[in-house]
Amino acid sequence: MRARTVRAVVALASGLAASAMAVTPAQAIPVEPPCPIGDDGCGGGSEPPPPGGGGGTPPAPAYTLQGVIDLEKYGHEGSWPYRVGGVKVRAYSRFANAGNNRVDADYINVRCYANDAYGHSTTDYDSENGGALVDVTFWSPVNPVTGVLPQFRTITVTCAHHATNNGVNYDTTSTRQFVVPE
Repeated sequence: MRARTVRAVVALASGLAASAMAVTPAQAIPVEPPCPIGDDGCGGGSEPPPPGGGGGTPPAPAYTLQGVIDLEKYGHEGSWPYRVGGVKVRAYSRFANAGNNRVDADYINVRCYANDAYGHSTTDYDSENGGALVDVTFWSPVNPVTGVLPQFRTITVTCAHHATNNGVNYDTTSTRQFVVPE
């Protein structure tokens, strides 16, 4: 039995050796000499750099979405029961390029809320397709102003700004507080 095992191993080894000899030898890869820097024959500058890499400062974004909240007027307007008051606010979303010039977005909107310490709230919304600026102007909630501490006369305005351009979404928020005078 042992002789039969030895013959099988020898036959297997012989077969492997014969098949290894039948394989063609590896071919050498020709090596090109290095190109001098700036030699156009090497294709320098005609192809983009390879992806990846590291370091450096990333490029500035092509566009920015700016959210602005401005005070238009303090006080009250109109007479009871149609009186409005508190603060009149103008808020807007502005889409701009890297040079801070207004440019049209595919879609742009602004949604604002004004809240007082008593839980009263007002809201306004504007949107536009193909625009660079949308704005809202509205009165904050009416609250009593005579003899009231400043923290209870404070109006908080919060706006959500959104724009879409070339399939990219831009979002930002802005917040301001105003104290309604007595």
